[in-house]
Amino acid sequence: MAQTPTAATTSRVREVTAGFSKSHDVGTYFADDAEYDVLPLGQHYQGKEQIKGLFHVFYQDAFSPARAEIQNVIADAENRIGVLEFTFKGKHVGPQLGFPATNKEVELPMVAVYHVDGDRIRKARLYFDAAAFMRQLGM
Repeated sequence: MAQTPTAATTSRVREVTAGFSKSHDVGTYFADDAEYDVLPLGQHYQGKEQIKGLFHVFYQDAFSPARAEIQNVIADAENRIGVLEFTFKGKHVGPQLGFPATNKEVELPMVAVYHVDGDRIRKARLYFDAAAFMRQLGM
């Protein structure tokens, strides 16, 4: 039995959202002119190169080892939105936000909202408790 167009779209949005969350492969999953907003910090990234830089710092330079443990992936076919609920875990080993490494472990609930266009993420927004993040870093 073939999927309905809505079911197929829901499935694709879910695949793109979950695929990126596991691989962090900006080149594969983001559109060339994509935007990524880290709302609690007021940061805006435009284009694949800036977004790649964000993920490199966060998942390699500032926190290592770092990972995202996924709790939920929700897809809205009509609006082509994927919502990812996850816990970011990592050890603060390099400078982040102007602060030197603290060598503290961080475990922070986060939510990312992805607007998917075809097979690419066009726009993303990241939400988390910035005060809890700073407390865990000992700030």
